[in-house]
Amino acid sequence: MKKNMTEEERIAYRKSKKALFVYAVLCNIPVSFFLCLFSSISACSSFSEGTLTIAFRMMNFRDFAINFVVSFFLACCISNFVPLTRIGRWFTGLFGVKNDTYTGNMQYRLLATLITSLIFFIIISPTLTILNCFILYQKGWETAIFSFLINMPLMLLVGFVSSLISDITAYKAAHKIDNTF
Repeated sequence: MKKNMTEEERIAYRKSKKALFVYAVLCNIPVSFFLCLFSSISACSSFSEGTLTIAFRMMNFRDFAINFVVSFFLACCISNFVPLTRIGRWFTGLFGVKNDTYTGNMQYRLLATLITSLIFFIIISPTLTILNCFILYQKGWETAIFSFLINMPLMLLVGFVSSLISDITAYKAAHKIDNTF
């Protein structure tokens, strides 16, 4: 916060930071949860002879919780320190989509959520792959790369859909705190 700000500017700055924090928390809890849930289900699944088998009893709550905490922490850091709004506006501008308002602009929401989901994926997914393959389960590079590549399309889809859905509630809550959000 700059020292030469007026009291009104300080209040507006604090409101915008609080709104961003609330938005990040409310949006990232379901996104992190569903990414970790899908990852856990994927880890205890096998596909052979045209049959998908999911061994739910192999799911480990401790590992799920560790993954959730790490992914939620990373997601909140990304939300608070990466200029996602500017990146979203830049990306949607490439397609000639009107990007002056997020409310009621479905093209803008879809494209902005797509690019931000990709940013989250690029940071969170490799981190969780490294955490799971090397720290929790002591597997090799081959397993890590293979797991990452197999899960990539579905993790992107899960991240995109859960972001798109959770964004609505998070935006409304942040907008109540700061109506310029």
